[in-house]
Amino acid sequence: MSESFLNDTSVQHLMELFEKTPLPVIMKTFDDVDEADIAVFLLLLDVADSKRKADSSDEIRRTLERDEDEIEKEHTEESLTGYAQEIFAKFSYQRQILIAEHLAETEMVDTSQAQQIWEDVIAKMDDMLTSTLFFGNGPKNLAKFLTRIDTERQNKLMEGLEKRHPDLATTVADGLFAFEDLAEVPEEVILTLMQVLEVNTIALALHNAPTAIQDRFYQCMPTEKAEMVEAECEKLPIEQRQLGKTAQQSVVNLVRSFAAKGLLKIR
Repeated sequence: MSESFLNDTSVQHLMELFEKTPLPVIMKTFDDVDEADIAVFLLLLDVADSKRKADSSDEIRRTLERDEDEIEKEHTEESLTGYAQEIFAKFSYQRQILIAEHLAETEMVDTSQAQQIWEDVIAKMDDMLTSTLFFGNGPKNLAKFLTRIDTERQNKLMEGLEKRHPDLATTVADGLFAFEDLAEVPEEVILTLMQVLEVNTIALALHNAPTAIQDRFYQCMPTEKAEMVEAECEKLPIEQRQLGKTAQQSVVNLVRSFAAKGLLKIR
C-alpha cells in the first residue's frame, strides 16, 4: 500500500508534538477514539518510524558506530515506535486488552481509512495541546506545597493521606525526600545513618550513587569505616549491585521514618 501521507513534513510535525506535549495530555487525545483506530494509529507510528529510518542513507553506518545502549535509548525515547509503545503502556488494562486484540488482528487496512485515522488523531493532539493547561505531576506538586509547612503538620497530613490513599501517599513521599536529597541534609543525618546501617547496605546504596552523595558520606566517615565501605563496594558481586536502588530506597525510608518521629531534621 502507498503511505504518501506519512511524509517527512507530517512525521516531523508529529515528532515535534510528542516532544513538547506532556504524556498525560497526549493520552487525553484517545479518550473518545475507538480501540480499533488506536491500534491502527500505533501501527502507523511503527511504519512511519521504519520509513523514516530507511530514508536515511547514513542510518546503517550510524547504527554500526553506536553501542547497544545508545541504540536502545533512541528506540525507546526518540523514535515513533518508542512513543507508540509508551502510549500503549499508559492505557488502562481494560483498554489495553481491546487494543491488543486489534493489534494482533490488523494486518492490513485501506489506505484512505489509515490516512483519515492518522490525520484525525494528529488534529486532536494539536487541539488538545492548545486547549489544555498542564500543571505537571500532581503528587510532585503536592510535595512542593508540603515542603513549606512545618514537619509536625506535614507528618499529620501524610498520615491522613496514607489512610485514604496509600499509593498516592507513597508517591508524594518520594517527592518530599529522595535519595539525591542526601547531598543537602545536615551532617547529623549522615552520621546517624552510618551508625544504624550495615556496611553492606551503605556500600550497595553508594555504588553508582551521585558523586556528591558519595563524597558526603565518605567525608563524614572515620578512615577505618571508609576503607571498609570501599572494600565492600569493590567486592560486590554483579547480582548484588543490581540491588543498589533497593538499598537507596531503604536509606530514604529510614530517613523519613526518623524525621517523622522527630529524631532527625532533614531541612
